[in-house]
Parts: sequence; C-alpha cells; structure tokens
Amino acid sequence: MDNGKNIETAVKIKVCGIVQGVGFRPLVYRAAREMGIKGWVRNVGGDVEIVAQASKTAVDRFLSDLKENKERRYEILNMEMEELPVCILDDFVIIPSGEAKEVTMIPPDLPVCPECLKELADDSDRRSGNPFISCMSCGPRYTIIEDMPYDRDNTAMKDFPMCSACKKEYTSPQSRRFHAQTISCNDCGPYLLYRDNRKPEAEEFTDREALKKAIKVLAAGGIVAVKGIGGYHLACSPFLEQSAVRLRQCKGREEKPFAVMFHSLTEIKKYCNVSMEEEALLKSKARPVVLLHMKEDLMAPSTNKKSVYCGAFLPCTPLQHLLTAELGPLIMTSANVSGQPIIREDDCMLSLSDPFIDGVLYNKRRIVRSVDDSVAKIVAGSPQLIRRSRGYVPYPVFLNKENAGETDVFAAGGDLKAAFCLCRKERAVVSQYFGDLEECGVMEEYKKSYKDLTRLLNITPGLAVCDLHPNYHSARFARSLLLPIIKVQHHHAHIASVMAEHGLKGPVIGVAFDGTGYGTDGSIWGGEFLICEGKEFVRAAHLSPFPILGGDQSMRDGKKTAICYLHHAGLDSYFPDERKHIITAALDQRINTVFTSSMGRLFDAAASVLHIANENRYEGECAILLEREAELAKRGHIKPPSLPFLITEEDDVLKLDPKPFFEASVRYMDSEKTGALALSFHHAAAEGIAEICDRLRSRYHISEVALSGGVFQNTVLTERTITLLRERGFRVYINRLVPPGDGGLSLGQIYLGREHLKAVNT
Repeated sequence: MDNGKNIETAVKIKVCGIVQGVGFRPLVYRAAREMGIKGWVRNVGGDVEIVAQASKTAVDRFLSDLKENKERRYEILNMEMEELPVCILDDFVIIPSGEAKEVTMIPPDLPVCPECLKELADDSDRRSGNPFISCMSCGPRYTIIEDMPYDRDNTAMKDFPMCSACKKEYTSPQSRRFHAQTISCNDCGPYLLYRDNRKPEAEEFTDREALKKAIKVLAAGGIVAVKGIGGYHLACSPFLEQSAVRLRQCKGREEKPFAVMFHSLTEIKKYCNVSMEEEALLKSKARPVVLLHMKEDLMAPSTNKKSVYCGAFLPCTPLQHLLTAELGPLIMTSANVSGQPIIREDDCMLSLSDPFIDGVLYNKRRIVRSVDDSVAKIVAGSPQLIRRSRGYVPYPVFLNKENAGETDVFAAGGDLKAAFCLCRKERAVVSQYFGDLEECGVMEEYKKSYKDLTRLLNITPGLAVCDLHPNYHSARFARSLLLPIIKVQHHHAHIASVMAEHGLKGPVIGVAFDGTGYGTDGSIWGGEFLICEGKEFVRAAHLSPFPILGGDQSMRDGKKTAICYLHHAGLDSYFPDERKHIITAALDQRINTVFTSSMGRLFDAAASVLHIANENRYEGECAILLEREAELAKRGHIKPPSLPFLITEEDDVLKLDPKPFFEASVRYMDSEKTGALALSFHHAAAEGIAEICDRLRSRYHISEVALSGGVFQNTVLTERTITLLRERGFRVYINRLVPPGDGGLSLGQIYLGREHLKAVNT
C-alpha cells in the first residue's frame, strides 16, 4: 500500500527569510523541474510564494530539499503552507512578481562569489576583467533597490538595458544568471570611468584604461576616490607615510586608525594574527572590517597611529579585487570629511575641490542609499559588532513572537553612532549607521532614510520610542512625527538591547557602562547596575558619582576630567597642571558643574593619570589607548598590581568607588610600569563588576547578567568580566547582533516599546 503517497496533491507555500536576491526562485524552478512538480514560483513583497502540485512523495521531498539548503545561498526562517485543490497545470514556471501589503525581508548587499571571481580572472571568459561581474548569488542588493519586490525594474540596474547575450543568460534556467537582477557585462554596462583631477581640463578615461590609470596613480603614492557599493572610498597605499598623512589632511582626521583592505586572507596573515573565529568573520557574507592584533607594524606610522589593532577587511566588489590584486594592501576609508555622511552621489564627488584627491574612479550605476562599511571583532570567541552597516543591514533581528502585537513601532536611537529601528510583529530592522546627529548633514541623511525605509518596508509606525534626554536630536525627530511617544532611560535601553537579542524576559542584572546618558534624576549616568524586567528597571548600584565641568562638553578633555576626579577624591596634589586652580575653584563653587557616574569618563581620567593620553581627538581615544597599554602588558605576561575598587552602600544602593586604585596609582607611578597599572585598572573594574553582581544576586536572586554600553567594546575589560562572572556561576549575555554602543540603542528601545504596548493590552 502507498498510504496515499502517490495521490496528486497541491500546496501553496509562503517562504519567509533571505530568499530574494540570492537565486532562490531559479533554484526552486530547477528543483521542481527535476522532480516533475508542476506549478509556479514568484516574489511577493519580501517573501517567495510557491505553488507545487505532484504526488505527495514528490512534494514532501521537494520541501525537504528546500529546507536542507545544501548550497547555503539562502536562509529560510519560516514556511507557511496551505492546501489547494488539484487543477490542470502544464509545467513549472517563474511568474511575474505579486504585490503584498507586508514586506518581511529585504536582501543585504552580497560580496562577489567564487564563481564570478574565476570568470573575472579567466581571459577566455566574456566577462574577464569586468569590474561589475555578478550573478544570482552576489552583488549589490539593498543599496540599489528602489522598491520591492526585488526585480530588475525596481533597482538601479534598470538604467542598463541587457544586451542579447545577457538576456539569453537571464532567461535560461540552466544559467547561473537565470533571473540574476544585477546581470551585466562589458557590452551592456555599467562602465568604469576615471577622472584625473591633476589635469586642468580634468581628463577622463574609460573601461580598462580607467582602471590602469587609477592603478598607476595609486602605485605612485596618490589618493583616488573609488566608488563602492554603498558610497565612495578614499584609497591610497598604507606603506607610504606621505600618502597616509595627505589622506588625514584630506579627511580632517588626526589620529583615528585607517582600515586596510587586503587581497586575500593569506596576505592578511602576513601582518596580523588571525584566529579561526576571526577568519570566519573576515570571510563572512557581510565582509566587515575586522579588528585584528598586529604581528608587527610594517605599515606607515600614520596608517595605524600605534593602535594594537589593524582594521583589516577583504574585497567585497570585483573592482576592489582588481585593485588589490595589482597593488596589494590599500587603505580604504569612507570618502567624507570626518563626522559627515559618506559621499554616494557622483556629482558631489566629482565637484569636490580637494587638492589631496588625485582622481576619481567611478561608474554611473546609481547608489540608492548610503551604507558605510561594517566593523566587528571577536570577543569571548564570538563576533561583536562595533558598527552595523553594509552586509548586515537591513537583515532583521527577530524578537520573541509572544505579544508581538499589531502596532508598528519606530525607535529613534541615540545621537552618537545614530541608527534607528523599525519593527513589525517580531521583526526589528535596525537601520545603517549614520554618525553623530549633531552634524546637520548626518541629521538630514537620518531623516531621509526614515522616509525611505518606512516606504520600502511598507511600515506605518503607530508608536515612537526615544531617549529620555530632552535635547537629543533623535528625540526631537521622534516628537516631530506626532505619534504616541514613550521616553526610555538610556542605559535601560542598552540592557534591553541584550534582552531583545537573546530573548530574555528578565529579571536580569544589567551592567551598562558608557560615556554619558541622561539619568532619571537629571544627572549624567554611565556606570550603572540595573535590575531589569519587562518595561521596568531599578537602579541597584552604580559607580560613585564625581563632579565634572561642562557636562557633555567635557568628553574631549581627559586631563580636565582627571583633575575633577582627583580633586573630588582629595588626591589632586599628586597631579600637577597649570589649569588646576581654576578648575578646582569652579568645582568648589559648583560653577558649570554636574555629577556623573560615567565609567567612560573614569577611563579618560585613568588614561590621563597614567600619562597615556590627555585628550579625545576622536571618540573614545583615551580609553582605546588605555586598553592598548593593558593589552601590551597582557601580551608581555606582566603581572599587574592588585589595586581593587571599594564597594560601599548608601540607602540600599551599592556604589563602586575607584578611589583606592587612583590613590595607589598616583603614588606608584614612578615604581610601576604604565602598562601594568593600565591592566590593573581593567582588572579592578572587572572584579568590581563581579563583586557587585554577586551581592545583587544575594539580594534579588538573579543569576543572569547582561553587559552593554560603549565601554564593553573594550575587549580586555569585557573578556575579563565574562570570565569572572562565569567563575561565580552567572549566565552572561552581551550584544552580538547589534553594537553594545549607541548603535544598538534603538533595538533596546523597540524592546521596551513593545513591553509598554504589552502592558497596555493586558
């Protein structure tokens, strides 16, 4: 008996996930034809809809093969099936896309695939040397999509009519480019162009001559603006000091290290230590910049600026492969003046009057939306995102389905490292990184992107969530939408972002360490221990507050912060500075003085007291250089002195007091190595965290700890803290899908907004 296995059956299947822009429909088409299944497949919104009719055995095998996903090109998150009446069907076909009220997924940009790279290097292939080669498995997606579903007519590729040879491949089921929306070749474009800025008449070259000219300029030490997937890069040699210095003058970027693109993993390993986890991250589809430990600094001093990390990444586009294959490693940094959005418009780049840029290598394929490079590193054995952008956006973070509700939610995020979030049901789409909203250009890009992404996702928010800070630009924008609005405390949102990622309901002990965040008491918080559950939190412990001058404006001057702290601790006599009397007088008279519990500011103070750094010329520079000294001491197996922080209690609130560390440091500086004291500071902070969490567990009976905030981008601190907490039996969670800094705030705001809606609905 066949138990009905040979009886004809028909089903409609809705497939949700990363299934558009990855060759999923052609794959379904070929599998269905091979198994004798009749029906059709099409894009609907961000999903794929399949009608399959055959014997039950064949349909079951067909569905099983799709779920198995042997080629790993797509990602199925959910399949919904509906039985249909059997009807007369002739064959299996791909039909025109349908419309949907709900767009569930938009494909992220994909790096050039191995098959296309082989063709790129094959002199006999008709796409040999083509800098725009792609297929159904690779190429730009999010940055060229104008509307959904993902079809050629809804992308910037519609500007380039297919030649007869491309059209044949596009319509042939046997071709690797069957329904590949980015299909192109040397005949139908796009075409490479080079504008020589060094000639008075701005001479222009095309195709292979354009590439040769750019390579010649770069090899001679020049700077070339190179158009990428999400915007322009400025490229130059990382080995020529004069080139790196000119690039810093061009960008107005004094000290922050540059990212370096390498042609291959083998080349990266010549300069950097690469673990298995780091190798996997470098080769992942997102192709992020990965922070790797340098073996030795063989590059120009102005490339890395003494950082222990090299921001290394592999080529994403065919053009980048062609350039690095010829030239070797290249600095590839976003083409913008520091703080401004990355340039994506050709007219803007070509009209830029800059004596440092020797030429522009570009094409006329439009970049629909700007997306900067993503940045990541490995922490405690797994990836941690520092900047979530190209390759990750607009892939959603999936939240608990429970009480998802029907209200679409917008979360504005913060002002530094700004990124907003849009959520429908359990899907939370965090936008690309924008930068500091204090900059007018960045704020305009943020507003435009809100309109763009709400339209693309077909989302109409019914609730806005923003930061509690009354002067945040992001909060003002949220208020301008005239929606019901919820304001959430900054550090609560940091911890909620971890809870959202890991599906935690609480209660959890949340440790949120960063530079600044507006507290519910009107002071500046930043070293917080919160008990979080649902939409509520209790501030159970924090860093002992100390006074600083200038509030948020004090972030740049690490030495001033050090004087403020030492004066508060009665230790300023050990720390000479010509401004000390003015600063201490202002503190004593409470002139322009605020109290802060900021761990970020404490790192600045420690860096200055240990004579490591006195000024944040870019965000977090003092803390980064303090970590550098600690890391070098670790590598040198230097044993740090034990200088623990003190834990006190006042009104049932625990306080972490670093005075014993600073008291010993200002006295031991002559006899102790700077690196040993820097490492001691990190260990003292980690041990203080573990001890406070232990005491809070006894009080609240909680064994889950969530760590978040920009300070936990510090690998030395984070890994030491995780180790100590796990040794004490805690389950520890950190951000993995979004950055622990302000780039992940909007996800936590979404979580808390949903919790508020849940409370209202119940």
